Amino acid sequence: MVFTAQRPRELADSVVPLPDEPRHELAWLGLSAAFLASLAYLLLIPAGWSRLDHLWAEDGARFLVDAVRSPVLSNLTEPYGGYLHMLPRLVAQLVAVLPIEWAAAGFALCAAVLRALIALITFAASKAYLESAPMRFALASLVIVLPAGNSETLNNMSNLHWFLLYGAFWALLWRNAPRVPVAVFVVLAALSSPLMFVLAPIALVRLFQPRREVPIAFLAGLLVQGLTMLFTSRTPYSHDEIDPVQVLLASLLRVPVVAFTGSERVADFYPAQGNLLILGALLVAAVPIVAGLRFGDRAARTLLLVAGAYSVIVIVACLVLNWTQVLQVQAEDAVMNAQRYSIAPCLFLFTAIFVGLDATPPKTWERLVVGGSRWLIGFLVVVSIIGHFQEPKPVLKGVPWDESLARARAECTAGTREARLEHEPEDWFFIVPCESVR
Repeated sequence: MVFTAQRPRELADSVVPLPDEPRHELAWLGLSAAFLASLAYLLLIPAGWSRLDHLWAEDGARFLVDAVRSPVLSNLTEPYGGYLHMLPRLVAQLVAVLPIEWAAAGFALCAAVLRALIALITFAASKAYLESAPMRFALASLVIVLPAGNSETLNNMSNLHWFLLYGAFWALLWRNAPRVPVAVFVVLAALSSPLMFVLAPIALVRLFQPRREVPIAFLAGLLVQGLTMLFTSRTPYSHDEIDPVQVLLASLLRVPVVAFTGSERVADFYPAQGNLLILGALLVAAVPIVAGLRFGDRAARTLLLVAGAYSVIVIVACLVLNWTQVLQVQAEDAVMNAQRYSIAPCLFLFTAIFVGLDATPPKTWERLVVGGSRWLIGFLVVVSIIGHFQEPKPVLKGVPWDESLARARAECTAGTREARLEHEPEDWFFIVPCESVR
């Protein structure tokens, strides 16, 4: 067979199909309503409401203080933890322009807006793979309502990169996306997280297809991020020896189990049920995935395998690169330490599950099995969401931002030149000149 340039294009088109163009008026109306509903959910649930008056971790002690103390260009290009954080630092620059009383609410609102946009990207891009609109809506909704994403990572820029990874995944697969805004999104994502390197193969495949602006922008961002990481040192979290068995158990608990229960409930279920809990979660996930491999077309099967692989790669990489004894499954609260590691892997797992559910044809005995699996998965997720509302841990109850600011202003009134601003989680603080809090 004679090899031509058309052959790679044909292969790329078979695994990254082009979705139909929607009716724009109805599409924009529906997307706008979904965006507002997502924003309201993230900000007005009990845990979300508490974020409006509580600043979280690096949002204050790294990004805001650097925005206040450093020139803009220096702040945006300053590595932290061994890599660039372009998008969080851009948000911090915006928040720094606002009255300092609005800092906590500013970060929370910006993080919620960006996460809602990621959900919209998921809905729009998945049209090429999921024929069922309700299925696409449910998958996109998980970006917003999944309990794993609404505790440690809720409404803060410090942990948004876990959602950015999933958003960039779908943005690269979205062949008829609006070119400029999506290109800007993927380049900012690439400049905000080293995890984006796992998506490089998708970007390379997209180079064989028309509308190359998005993958080129993404690869350019990866190049800059890679050069930064090459010349920047990273302080490891721990020097504890990695235990492969513990990594395996922790991975299984943090992805299939957390996907169906939420992180908080694992601490209740795992000691009582042991590894049977893991086996049950694997079986529930396996039924639609196996069905998708049997009934799906080439694009569906490829997406299913890629999403499943990313789920495994991301959770294992996060645990291995950041391993410490508190990540063991026997540790107190089981998977609540570094709960953020579960988010992107769970979303990738649900992508594989939804592809399988959508690909199974009607009027087959397998449809009965997969249909039952669909109802079971929906039931488990809904129960986990309801249960998450009753958990006290996600609601921040530490020092409110206005109280922290009042204390800092009292220090300045007493004659100090710099003020200490305390925020969440416990024992986090940063120092700014008194001029910044007046």
